[in-house]
Amino acid sequence: MLVRTVAVTGGVAATGTVLAACGGDAGISESTRIAEQLAPLSLAASDDAVAARTLRARNPDRAAALAVIATERETHATTINDEIARLAPDLARPSTSSGVAAPSAQPSGAPPTSGAPAAPTVTTVEQLRERLASTASSTGDLAVSMSGYRAGMLGSIAAACNAQVQVQLG
Repeated sequence: MLVRTVAVTGGVAATGTVLAACGGDAGISESTRIAEQLAPLSLAASDDAVAARTLRARNPDRAAALAVIATERETHATTINDEIARLAPDLARPSTSSGVAAPSAQPSGAPPTSGAPAAPTVTTVEQLRERLASTASSTGDLAVSMSGYRAGMLGSIAAACNAQVQVQLG
């Protein structure tokens, strides 16, 4: 009888250990999943800010509009990165001295430092307009799948990108 009790107790303990290993630690947390969905949006915002600044020098007739876009997209990058840091600190990007998340752009010819592909180079105002329109669409789509603060944040960013396309670059 004692042998059977020890065998059953040991089996239950082993089963509990296996089930625990298959539980929360084996999967990805909801917070991490959401942070991973937000990460490309933060990178895109940083890249757009850099592109707008670069285009500003080459398009003096659009300099004021491009300055507004650069500032707004920097704010978007920081806001999204702050939410990523809250959800999954290890996924947040480091910030520069100005508090803006560092862009994903690599120096010309340098290999990417992460597994993420390098952002396409934006060389014209029309290309920036297309990127912003695409961002507005994808950010709006993601906003619909979120709730609360994140839904509002993403909806606001999508609306801002639409305004940048229609008003600033229209």
